[in-house]
Amino acid sequence: MPVDIDELSASAPRFYGKYRGTVENNIDPMQQGRVQVSCPAVLGSGQLSWALPSSPYAGNGVGLFLVPPVGANVWVEFEAGNPNNPILGGCFWGTGEVPATPALAEMKVLKTDSMSIELSDLPGAGGIKVSVSSPAVAMSISISATSSGVEVSVGASKITLSPVSVSINDGALEVM
Repeated sequence: MPVDIDELSASAPRFYGKYRGTVENNIDPMQQGRVQVSCPAVLGSGQLSWALPSSPYAGNGVGLFLVPPVGANVWVEFEAGNPNNPILGGCFWGTGEVPATPALAEMKVLKTDSMSIELSDLPGAGGIKVSVSSPAVAMSISISATSSGVEVSVGASKITLSPVSVSINDGALEVM
């Protein structure tokens, strides 16, 4: 709901900047990508409010749709400083929570409970890896590509393509 800044009471407290919060519920009945957050510094202890996402890309039927899980640490902002209009400004990790291994600037990772996309710009070891595991699929699926080749695996089956050969199931069939 848009804020009419002219209607805001001059005496009402304003909260500008970012405040630490926690996702308490991520099932938005309005299906707008909102999350219900706690933000004790502004809302008070035990109080929750629905925060609209601040997305880097959004439009009618297009956009980057990423909803943080319950328990995620989030940055909460407030439209025009109004505590009744929270905005999900982003997320942050606690110690040991970063999904990239190693946690280096050259690593880009999108990870959910059962899927991951890893992009590596590490010199000599760069590449991409896409993995899917349960509960999303019955058996694990992985595709990785580096300068040394491409590997596709589904469960126990694997195909490896190198610059000079193709190997199926660890050498059960080799094509040179």
